[in-house]
Amino acid sequence: MYSETSYCYPENNATCPKFVRRTEILILLYFSAGILIGVTVFGNLFVIITVSHFRQLHTPTNLFVLSLAVADFLTGFLILPFHFIDVIENCWYLGDAFCPYFQTYYKYLLFVSVLNLVSISSDRYFAVCKPFLYSSYVTNSVAGSCIIFIWLLAFLYTYIFFFHTGGSLITDWCVGTCRFVHYNDWWMIHYTLTFLLPMVLIICLYSVIFVTARRHVKVINCMLKETKSASSKITQLSKPSERKAAKTLGIVVIAFIVLCSPGFVFILVQMLFTINSENLGIVRLVVAYLVTLNCCIDPIIYALFYPWFRKSLKMMVTLEIFKSSSLMTNIV
Repeated sequence: MYSETSYCYPENNATCPKFVRRTEILILLYFSAGILIGVTVFGNLFVIITVSHFRQLHTPTNLFVLSLAVADFLTGFLILPFHFIDVIENCWYLGDAFCPYFQTYYKYLLFVSVLNLVSISSDRYFAVCKPFLYSSYVTNSVAGSCIIFIWLLAFLYTYIFFFHTGGSLITDWCVGTCRFVHYNDWWMIHYTLTFLLPMVLIICLYSVIFVTARRHVKVINCMLKETKSASSKITQLSKPSERKAAKTLGIVVIAFIVLCSPGFVFILVQMLFTINSENLGIVRLVVAYLVTLNCCIDPIIYALFYPWFRKSLKMMVTLEIFKSSSLMTNIV
């Protein structure tokens, strides 16, 4: 992948070393990164517009989906272009002043995404396993309050972790570097709180969801065989639409775990073992592509499993969405 060793700023003796890739590889990397970033930005922007525009989609579940789409959109628009320049070139060309904002907001938005997935999983748990309580207590205002809490909690945690736990933003190792360094113990605490524990919680919730959904299906099938009036006896069971939503959002959660786990493992390996600079650059590049793929894959999943997503896309392409009457369109 690399052809020779060079430096970020050849005219500066204090510059950082970098690996110069062959031109065809460099073009391929930037082209593929551009495609992924474009899908991330426009795909999640489409989700934001769709859920915000159609009143029929203003449900607690979709509000959490909207919050996740906003986090992924901001990641794609504000973070990923600069991150790919860094990992492809192995150099930071955006100056010392921008480095703290980049490092802080990158960690912040990733944590927001994790908390949104925890909220989505909790929402699906109550909808499927506690349908009576869900219909009574989980409202749009409750979901909105939870979303505000999520964003504020992630901001507070990120601020404390970056500026009040002894970590340092490094830009002076050499010209062309932007790294956040911390003690290994703090990194372990950080990734346990922001990734490992949330993922364990999500897996536990979805395990209960799928067991409960399967039991509900069996009960409904048995009752339908016994009596034609079964509908009056199964009102406390979750609705098929709730179970389908749980399945679709479960795929979103699984995609996040599969695509982001390698980054977590990479951090652990990096803390425990010494990795040479060439291999480190390759792994950082792979992790960057996986994180970007996670951010852009959600709209694709919605398009495959949600009819309302495809209907809204058609309305947007045909410009019907700009009609005032489209707000009340029966899209579900």
